[in-house]
Amino acid sequence: MTNELTSPPTSADAPSASFLEQYLPFLLFRSYALLTEEYHDGLGELDLDVTASRILDCLADFGPCSLQEIQELAAVLQTTASRACTRLEDRGLITRRVGDGDRRHRIFELTDTGRATSEQLIAMSKSTLADALARTDIDPDALACTLRQLIDELTPETQ
Repeated sequence: MTNELTSPPTSADAPSASFLEQYLPFLLFRSYALLTEEYHDGLGELDLDVTASRILDCLADFGPCSLQEIQELAAVLQTTASRACTRLEDRGLITRRVGDGDRRHRIFELTDTGRATSEQLIAMSKSTLADALARTDIDPDALACTLRQLIDELTPETQ
């Protein structure tokens, strides 16, 4: 009698599995949608959208940023970032100032109200994520570690 290690069957092993059921980017996107559904619903109560919340989170995590940095960190197009920053500035959540080295650049940073809103968003995000993951058998720390490893290995090294 041999003791062979086998992996549990996955949906990809099923004969009827479609391309998308096996396509990692689609699975990651679908997971994101399911994990953040309740959080996104809560954004509406704060009259914010996903882009605005990402920008507030980026400024809370990284401090003052240029529009290009916001665009890269929030993973949005430049025009989307620009419009969202204008809306956030109009609401008094961020400020805009001229860059130190280049007067054409604008630097954005949180106001006190923006910081309080960001803290509220972070608390809501943590809570809704914990609620979603509580319905699964997934180890969130192991999953986060795997995803960080994937990002690290796919991110080009800067020269």
